[in-house]
Amino acid sequence: MIVLDGFEKRRNDKKKAIMQTALELFDQYGFDRVTVTEIAEKAHVSKVSIYNFFESKDNLRRIIIKDMLDDSVEKIKSLIAKEGNFIEKIEEYIQIRTWYYGKYTLRFFFEAVESDPELRQYLENFNAASKNLLMTFIEEGKDSGVFSPDASNDAIEIYIDMIQTYLMHNKEIRDRLEHNPELAREINMLFMDGLIRNMQE
Repeated sequence: MIVLDGFEKRRNDKKKAIMQTALELFDQYGFDRVTVTEIAEKAHVSKVSIYNFFESKDNLRRIIIKDMLDDSVEKIKSLIAKEGNFIEKIEEYIQIRTWYYGKYTLRFFFEAVESDPELRQYLENFNAASKNLLMTFIEEGKDSGVFSPDASNDAIEIYIDMIQTYLMHNKEIRDRLEHNPELAREINMLFMDGLIRNMQE
């Protein structure tokens, strides 16, 4: 059993290394210009390993994007379940929502989504789940007295839908957010601050 666990760990480590290497290369040079051979060389694995894990370069990119979205959902679920000061949880929420902006280009993410129907559907499902989690988070904020109870759920949900749609269809704003976590943080903070300010006025 111990040997099997060690084998599985090495296997998972290799898979993660391939994904991280591919992400960095796709982000730097563009998906079409990067070959499986280049990914294998930089990740110090064989091309066979990549095909065994991911079947194709397209599927490798698909799994990378899905993993990013899944990780964000799991982090937000953990944050909601965690006990603690709600003001501090707001800051943690914003960090989760903005971590990607300082690391990789939005161009890579949206080119992948726009060229892959399966990823488009996955993103739609992610956005729906993300909105539900955010509404749960906001309800916690209302219950704790940090957010105003006067902000209706209908208005909040419409606002969230507007932001999601705007980001999906506005390349100019995505370009402005490229590698700019502070701007992304400010946008998220303005939303949270609005919920707080409504209570204070």
